[in-house]
Parts: sequence; structure tokens; C-alpha cells
Amino acid sequence: MPASTEPDRRQIYEARLSSLHELEQFMGELAELLAHVSDALSHNPDEVDLSPGAAPNLNGLNLMDHDWPSFARLQSLQKEWRVKREAVLQAWATLSDIERADVGQLPPFGAPDPTRPFV
Repeated sequence: MPASTEPDRRQIYEARLSSLHELEQFMGELAELLAHVSDALSHNPDEVDLSPGAAPNLNGLNLMDHDWPSFARLQSLQKEWRVKREAVLQAWATLSDIERADVGQLPPFGAPDPTRPFV
């Protein structure tokens, strides 16, 4: 295959990595939402209104039912993250050493949040 018609492996890798980062950002926002509600329930349960039909207000954060992820949605996001991570790893494997040097190191996956240690 002539070089001019070969796909740019670096662009493929970067596009896949960008897609993974977008998903990770969304998952991080969900995690922040869950942590905020968890902290409110743990520290100020009287300030949390979870009654049917209520739109809970947690220190200025308004939650509606459609904002709250179902367990099935969380499972789906985790599966999607794993697929995207594998796509990044596959794209990385196709890069030459020179291309890898150009794009930088392969990022760590699932790096722990030091502000929320395991209990």
C-alpha cells in the first residue's frame, strides 16, 4: 500500500485517546455528582430532600430523576470505557517508536483519586 493511502496511525491513536478522555470526563462528572450526594447524605441528611416528586437541592445543586444514573447506565459506561481503552491500546500497538515519542507516553488508565482513598 502506498504511503499516501495509509491511515495516519498517530491521528487514529490521538482520536481514540480523545474519545476516551471525553468519556472519562463525563464519568468524572457523574462521580462528582454521586460523591456530592453521598457527602450530603453522610454529613447533612436533613438538607437532602429525596421525597417522591421533589427536586432535591443540595447546596445549590438541583437534581432531577433524569440526572441520576441508573445502575444499568453505570454498567454501560464502564463497558464503553473498557472498549475505548482497548481501542487506544490497539492503536498504540501500531505506532512505531518514533510515533510514540511524538505523541508522548501512554497515559495511565484508571488512576486513583488521591482525595478519595479506599476505606
